[in-house]
Order: sequence, then C-alpha cells, then structure tokens
Amino acid sequence: MKLNKLVWKRFILIALFFHLPIAAILVGITGAMLPALFWINIPVLWTGIASAMGESHFLIREFGALPQSVLAYVVISGFWLIVSFAISIVSVRLSEKL
Repeated sequence: MKLNKLVWKRFILIALFFHLPIAAILVGITGAMLPALFWINIPVLWTGIASAMGESHFLIREFGALPQSVLAYVVISGFWLIVSFAISIVSVRLSEKL
C-alpha cells in the first residue's frame, strides 16, 4: 500500500491533537490535568499495560496510573501514534471511496 501525502498530513494533525493534553501540562496550563489523566489512563489501564510493566514504570493510585519512567511515556505516546496512524489511513480510504 502506497501512503500518499494526504495520509501523512492527516496523521500529523491527528497526532498533534492526541498529544495536546500532555503538551498543555508541560507548558503549565492548569486546566489540563483531567485531559492528561485520560491521555495517560486510556492506553495503560484499559489495555493492561500498567500492570504488565509493573510498579517500576507505573504506580496505580486513586486517580489512575502515574508514569514513573521514560519508557512509560514512550509506551503511552506510541499508543497514541498508532491510533493516529490507524485513524488517518481509515479516513483517507473512506474519503477515496466516496
């Protein structure tokens, strides 16, 4: 399958959108804590990655998982990049069929 420029453009836009919560936390926006919790907890708690990787990478507390290592953030970011890529490919294919 040949990936055209439209797939890459959509991938970049969708990936940036999915990484906005953690970017807002890093910049210091105070209202971004709840979206950041969703950004962290959707991939690691719903898929079971936090319990599989153990407490050296994730601490599971009252409000969800807390990343403790660089590998934890890489896994979370990788999950959202995979989701972004899948959404961009599906959306381009659906738009080509119309």
